[in-house]
Amino acid sequence: SLKTVLRVAGQLVYAEKKKVGGKAIPRAAEESAVIKALRINTLSKLTYSDTEAFNALIGDVFPGASVQDITYDEIEAAIRAVLAKEGLQPLELQVKKMLQFYEATQQRMGVVIVGPSGSGKTVICQVLRQALQSLGRRIPTYTMNPKAMPREQLLGKMDHDTREWADGVLTASSRKVVKEDADVRSWIMCDGDIDPEWIESLNSVLDDNHLLTMPSGERIQFGPNVNFIFETHDLKFASPATVT
Repeated sequence: SLKTVLRVAGQLVYAEKKKVGGKAIPRAAEESAVIKALRINTLSKLTYSDTEAFNALIGDVFPGASVQDITYDEIEAAIRAVLAKEGLQPLELQVKKMLQFYEATQQRMGVVIVGPSGSGKTVICQVLRQALQSLGRRIPTYTMNPKAMPREQLLGKMDHDTREWADGVLTASSRKVVKEDADVRSWIMCDGDIDPEWIESLNSVLDDNHLLTMPSGERIQFGPNVNFIFETHDLKFASPATVT
């Protein structure tokens, strides 16, 4: 998390310096960039009560500093257009969650959307995807339920007699996304319970290595244009290593 905050803050400071021709920017502008990076990295993970405590903490650490979030006017307008097209009510909190989801996909390879059935997890993904597509972006999506199939069907298996390798659903999707152009953002969506039986195999994918090692020993290296998105009702069975 600290690395993500520093990277985002650095990008924001660089953008501000670029606006003024590479000159030094005021301390207040740097503080504002750090606050924006902290909010991007943290708010989407917090409940309402925790959000209030976080905002109070930011006020204590940066007294008098202006608190503003990064705005995505073009994407927000596209989201509202998709909601109107689909006949969905534009709830401000849900629109905010869609923008937070977009921010998360830009900063991390693995993104978890947590909530009970009927809370709008799938709507958030589908509406954001349609909104980005309306802006000319390609987002190939591969959806699967890992709990609905055996581990070998998900990750692939080796025939011990012939030594032939057969891809699973996840590994086959992985081969497709790594072949996409760098400007194409692919989503591999795992819809269902998160179980240590299969999620532990993705720990090296979700950390800084972005590397999937298959049972055959073959490795697939993912680029920054790939996201693993998990839709689940809770993280009760996910290990601390997976969550972090």
